[in-house]
Amino acid sequence: MFHIAALVSSFLAPQDSTSALSKDDTDVLWILCQDTGNEFHELFTSVYERLRLIHQILHGCGRDNLFSSVAVLVLHRRLVARFQVAVSNHRRLNVLVRFATKRSTLEKLQEIHRDIDQLFGFLKLQKHTEMTNWRREWTQQCNRMYALFRVRVDDPRPIVVRLANPQIAEILGIIKFELEYHTEELPQQQAELMRKTITKILRCSNVHVPKISRFFIPPVDMELGDTHTEIKDTSCEVKRSVYDQGTRLIAQYLSADNRYARQLFWNATEIWHGFEHPNVAKILGESMLLSQPCVVWEDAAAHGNFIHYFASERENNQRNLWRMFLQVAHGLNHIHQRGKTHGSLKCSHILVAEDGIPKICHFELSRGADVGGVDRWKGPEYNLGNGVDPSKAGDVYAFGLCIIEARTGDIPYGVDCDDSVKSQLEELECYPRPEGFRDDEWNVVKRFVAHDPMERPTVAQAIEMIEELAWQEAMDKK
Repeated sequence: MFHIAALVSSFLAPQDSTSALSKDDTDVLWILCQDTGNEFHELFTSVYERLRLIHQILHGCGRDNLFSSVAVLVLHRRLVARFQVAVSNHRRLNVLVRFATKRSTLEKLQEIHRDIDQLFGFLKLQKHTEMTNWRREWTQQCNRMYALFRVRVDDPRPIVVRLANPQIAEILGIIKFELEYHTEELPQQQAELMRKTITKILRCSNVHVPKISRFFIPPVDMELGDTHTEIKDTSCEVKRSVYDQGTRLIAQYLSADNRYARQLFWNATEIWHGFEHPNVAKILGESMLLSQPCVVWEDAAAHGNFIHYFASERENNQRNLWRMFLQVAHGLNHIHQRGKTHGSLKCSHILVAEDGIPKICHFELSRGADVGGVDRWKGPEYNLGNGVDPSKAGDVYAFGLCIIEARTGDIPYGVDCDDSVKSQLEELECYPRPEGFRDDEWNVVKRFVAHDPMERPTVAQAIEMIEELAWQEAMDKK
């Protein structure tokens, strides 16, 4: 018999710890799953056994099922690698963190089991006993896991004394999140055990229970990556990260050192979490338990932000300027229709996704009112203190400045000093016309950057004004 799957496996990747499920001293995953120091060892072993069975079945495949064998082989290797990362990461957690995150850990294991079920289906093994065995054993395995936790967290003091205060706050935050937002999903006895445990931790530490939102993401669930080099000129550090079992997202780190800034952070997160529009980036969650608060966004910056986008391949991308800003206007209009404002729109806050779709985001969620100085992306009502900010009219002004910034490649007012900027805001009727705009283009943009907020159009009106320029741009490109 010609073992095509084995040959393809050796071709796809060299043998490593994720490719040989051999149940011996060379099988790293088997050793990890058998660690009785981890309360989940039975549940981990159940997943391992099912993955190993598919591994054995694949080694018996031949010419008659080439396509399905190769497809399952690739999916199986990815699933084994994903499972090994999950088990390895879980093993590094202390018992209190494992206890606090057990609900989400069980959800991840169930998802892996469902993925394995699909592999059985691809191999036409729906009637195999392993399709149902794991479900029958699940409850008993969970009960034994719960019993181990009852013993191991009964006296948390020996664990707590070895932890720094931020680590204790993280544990308290996760337990509070579970009790406030997921109580109905917890077995009654486990919910009661969590309440008793959080009380015991508070009694043997000087850490207060942190404030937790319904969008909270435990820091242990995020794997931080490298700084995103194509998101430029932001007031925070933006990194690529992994969250939710391999989903690639952008994690945003902010400075919020005082209570006022943190309250702004929570309020802004609450607002942004409710937006659903193709041109508005999605917030997936936040965490205030790190030294710098973190917001997790969808990974919508394959081509960086507008600063990077319009600076790279400049001639080609400049030919898309009006069509790109038409989409941005639709996103901003969605925000305004929801009764909200952006308050800090600029090119660094507009991302470009893999499919070329622009998405508005916000990298200054914790920013409060500045004392002194000029904000070049805001109008006279802010910089001269003679109007309301943030406002919808202020967003329109910033939108116009974004168009200017994208076309010229320079920040508003260039190298002019603050006094010069203020003089222009006081003396001129609108932002001074820069080079590079045709008359028909400037006739539109100058309406957006009028110094009198009452003279600016709404975003809905701005969309109508830009549509003609976008249509003409599309015709010119043909």
